[in-house]
Amino acid sequence: MLLVLLAVSAVLAAPSPSRPALAAVAVETGAVRIDGRLDEAAWAGAPAASGFVQLRPASGAAATEVTEARVVYDTDALYVGMRMHDSQPHRIDRQLGRRDASLESDWAQVAIDSYGDDRTAFAFEVNAAGVQGDALLFDDVRDDDSWDAVWDVAVSTDATGWTAEFRIPFSQLRFAASDGEQPWGIEFGRRHFRTGEQSFWAPIDPEVNGVVSQFGSLSGVRGLRPPRQLEIVPYLASAATRAPEPAPLNGIADPFFRPTDLDPRVGVDLKLGLTSDLTLTATVNPDFGQVEADPAQVNLGGFELFFQERRPFFVEGLDVFNMEPRRFFANNRPDLLYTRRIGRAPQRQEFVPASAREAVTHAGVIYSDAPGQSTILGAAKISGRVGRVSLGVLSATTAPEYGTYQAFHPDGRLATDGRALVEPLSTFLVGRSRATVGRTLIGGLATVVARDTGDPVLDAMMPTLAAVAGVDVERPLGEQWTVSAQVAGSTVAGSAAAITGLQSAFPRLYQRPDADHLGLDPTRTRLSGLTAEANVLKTSGEHWVGGLHAGLTTPGFDSNDLGFQSRADYVSLGGVWVYQQNQARGVVQRWNQNVFAGSGWNTGGDRITSFVGGNTSVQFTNFWGLNLNYDLAPRTDDDRLTRGGPLARRDAGGSLNLYAYSDERKPVSGSLSGGVYANELGRWGSYGSLGLTARPASAVSVSLEPSVSVSQDPRQYVTAFDEPAATATFGRRYVFGALDATTVAVEARVNWTFTPDLSLQLYARPFATRGRYAGFSTFDRPGAFRLPVFGVDQGSATESQVDNGDGTTRTVTTIEPGDGGAPFAVARDFTLRSVQGNAVLRWQYRPGSSLFLVWQQQREAFLRDGSLTVDRDLRGAFRDTPTNVFLIKLSYWLGG
Repeated sequence: MLLVLLAVSAVLAAPSPSRPALAAVAVETGAVRIDGRLDEAAWAGAPAASGFVQLRPASGAAATEVTEARVVYDTDALYVGMRMHDSQPHRIDRQLGRRDASLESDWAQVAIDSYGDDRTAFAFEVNAAGVQGDALLFDDVRDDDSWDAVWDVAVSTDATGWTAEFRIPFSQLRFAASDGEQPWGIEFGRRHFRTGEQSFWAPIDPEVNGVVSQFGSLSGVRGLRPPRQLEIVPYLASAATRAPEPAPLNGIADPFFRPTDLDPRVGVDLKLGLTSDLTLTATVNPDFGQVEADPAQVNLGGFELFFQERRPFFVEGLDVFNMEPRRFFANNRPDLLYTRRIGRAPQRQEFVPASAREAVTHAGVIYSDAPGQSTILGAAKISGRVGRVSLGVLSATTAPEYGTYQAFHPDGRLATDGRALVEPLSTFLVGRSRATVGRTLIGGLATVVARDTGDPVLDAMMPTLAAVAGVDVERPLGEQWTVSAQVAGSTVAGSAAAITGLQSAFPRLYQRPDADHLGLDPTRTRLSGLTAEANVLKTSGEHWVGGLHAGLTTPGFDSNDLGFQSRADYVSLGGVWVYQQNQARGVVQRWNQNVFAGSGWNTGGDRITSFVGGNTSVQFTNFWGLNLNYDLAPRTDDDRLTRGGPLARRDAGGSLNLYAYSDERKPVSGSLSGGVYANELGRWGSYGSLGLTARPASAVSVSLEPSVSVSQDPRQYVTAFDEPAATATFGRRYVFGALDATTVAVEARVNWTFTPDLSLQLYARPFATRGRYAGFSTFDRPGAFRLPVFGVDQGSATESQVDNGDGTTRTVTTIEPGDGGAPFAVARDFTLRSVQGNAVLRWQYRPGSSLFLVWQQQREAFLRDGSLTVDRDLRGAFRDTPTNVFLIKLSYWLGG
């Protein structure tokens, strides 16, 4: 979107001292008809905003084509008329796409700072084909394009250019009641497709701190009373899942299998204006069936994978809850809010009791069934302002979920059955506020998760209460410098078993035997900690910007119940310095160069990371560009390699990454990315991807992105177990393998837009990955760097082939350690292939009301032979039996 490009391109600095002004004109209700033609008398009587100035490509230069904007209003809405003159109207681009799509096209935009705070704006845009987009700009430079308003716009094209006519209901803006004049800011923008120009009425300086603070002013809007917003969107939905029947086990069929599983749903979304500045948004039994599935990945590390939030209720309006300080540099910072924890998959995966397993003989069969996600009973958000304080409150409740099981004797007789709680009733609460005190911004955030476990197994698995509270502050220092800081504390309470699990989990690893600053306490029922950071930023200047960062997360800090945290026990220092050139020089339109460096330690003083590098980014005058990133890392300590065992040494290495792209305005455009990394132990990897996008017609776009990566890692963690002979490693054996991995994927998309309100999206992603272990080694002493390999440096390793029963074989390696330890066997080779696809037909049949028809398909196979071939795994993935989900969802907007 144009707003996103604007926000990203504006580098932090101080507001422009002078602003243009425009007067709005009051008109009678019905004086403007939204048809894309400014032929009503109301427009003729309104003054025009003109004299647009380029942001790109020639910052500060006059726009090459004339643009005019006018504003009128009545008691219900603000009307904006924009006239985009064009010397070659036959070349105006009218690409069609879904609402909020990022299209290479001609665009017109208006953004309104109705709070009058120079930090927040509601932006509305339309392209020459009538495709709408809207977004919320906050904190002066950040944007949230998930914000959706209900408004109207029409466009038309003629012999001298094109016209956009907006109607923006006052119910979609936020402002205080006043008998006098509203102190609003306003900005008009235009993107001219043919020349690649971005121009604005109030000039946007790319070397200035902020976007909204550079808006012009809108006068003449007076005597408004904000309408009480009330929007109700009920929905009806039904999903049908067709899954393949699993093969019977020992001749006993799965009793939980249903060829077709129907899931009818009904729910409602609500928006209610509590005051002119506070809005309640609520949902009951929300449905997210139209949300695209997460891409398939394989995780062989100890860190949890991060997936973006895609669900509309949780995505929209999260700007008010944002507590990320301004910075140029960050390293392992915990996220305090990660809404995907709400409605997560049940955490208790093994729920069949031992008594059920004992009730069947050796050849018996046990089947179980559990929901894939927790049910969100309801959720609500309050957001807005009280005076000069922004405020946000989020609350959600998920239902208790149960898994069921049945155990059978070998002859098919039912031995026992039952059910078990796999996820408890849970309540989530978030509160966020931020206020301006002079030139200082001060904010606070608190999150609470409460669980009613009601089950001894769940009591031992998860805490019953988790809370995080923090404050943040930001203050400019003069015209070019800013400081920002944040501090937060956490406390988690539960049973001794649950807190022991948190102490030994991957973010903390209190059980490390050689970590004197840590100590696992199995009697604790509470865990507390702290995280903090500070940043000093040079936010403006003709060429130079940058910043320094310092951070601390104590071992006991935990935000993972409603946040996302990869590790605790971390102290970091780092910085980045950037030289930027925003004016065209020869064939270069703009470029920047930065250098960065940083180091990190655990609180025991072990230096666990260190790096130095740089980044070069160039865009040429033909709108091609490239980005080159490079870094080097010396040898440091590694307190995560053994996953709770002794400290190891991390090898020195470096990486080089390149991304290049062509002019996206062309009917066919492309990108190329690739990279390599290597270190002194022989660990290396490389990846490459090619992106192609074609627009064969204004209503159709097709994109294809094949990618491949290969890597070798001589120290991939495999397993650990107690071994009395391993006295040098505190009585445990740590086994690693030399992993040879290859991953191939192809992501394909087709967007076909019939009208701005009717579109079809197709998506498919075949994916295959394999891992094969060439040898196994042992971690033989604390601080080890090179590990002795079984069969080479000590002991012996014997390989044998075992039939998997599916036409493939797996390699089993039997190891005789040769150091007095007991023999053991490992088999870790794997192949995973999958195809994910979906088709979404979306019809917005009236403003705010939509009909979705969705088809989702998943094909997947897991093999244990570690091979990867085009015919078997890439083509074969399409021959695997699919699971199909068909969804229909109808929503109806009621509001005014």
